[in-house]
Amino acid sequence: MIKYFVTDLDSTFLRVDKSIPEENIEAIKEARDADINVIISSGRSNMSLDIFAKNLGLDYEGNYIIAYNGCRIYEAKSKKVLTENLLDGETARAVAGIVCKRVPNTLCYADSKLYTQNITPITKRYAFNSSLILNQVDDLRDVMTGDIQKIIMIGDHNDLYKAYEEVIEKLGKDINAETYFSSVDLFEFAAKGKSKGTAIKELAEILGEPLSAFAAIGDNENDIEMIEAAGFGIAVANAIDGCKEKADYVTELDCDNGGFAEGLRYVIRKR
Repeated sequence: MIKYFVTDLDSTFLRVDKSIPEENIEAIKEARDADINVIISSGRSNMSLDIFAKNLGLDYEGNYIIAYNGCRIYEAKSKKVLTENLLDGETARAVAGIVCKRVPNTLCYADSKLYTQNITPITKRYAFNSSLILNQVDDLRDVMTGDIQKIIMIGDHNDLYKAYEEVIEKLGKDINAETYFSSVDLFEFAAKGKSKGTAIKELAEILGEPLSAFAAIGDNENDIEMIEAAGFGIAVANAIDGCKEKADYVTELDCDNGGFAEGLRYVIRKR
């Protein structure tokens, strides 16, 4: 029986313009009535996700949040961290030394703060959408004195992939980091071996629950492992093919029109 419904935020729960369809809010209330916990799982920071959880009424005892694409799992009410995995500082500095020269809109999370070398409309919008203060530094490597949460590049898809290829060329294919597109214009470097999928498995083990107790819904590359790991995986209509191929159910509606609500209500009925 499904007890936990794990959801991505951007372009899954949220519309493309970052607004929330009203039916999604109603579906969360229906899930609570059905004793299903809706768990946010996002590449966003815990600071950003705490705001969403509070506004959506998901910050209650017995619920959980997955931040930084699976690298941090914590209790929604107490904020107690259950697991945390960081990007190796040496690797982060090497990556930053390469990508900052190619991609002006490069940012990093270090000590749960957001940094960039360049204040641009794009980095400012990212910080605004994340409800975070954007800190400017001369060299991003200066804040990487230890391990960090992650590095983000924002820009044209092809340009980001070329920057990634340069990293692989110079640091090798066995780079000590997870690498993926979390949206078409956003590429990330995070802790090796961790993902939204591993987070579901870790949370299931912590709670003593089988994976069949979890459903998950998403849309992009960083959601594929999560959809595959959950007992029941869902892809919204606007999801990439990789998500749809692993999903048990694909919604008819996209993120702009309540695809999340459709998926959650399907699970409630199925339950």
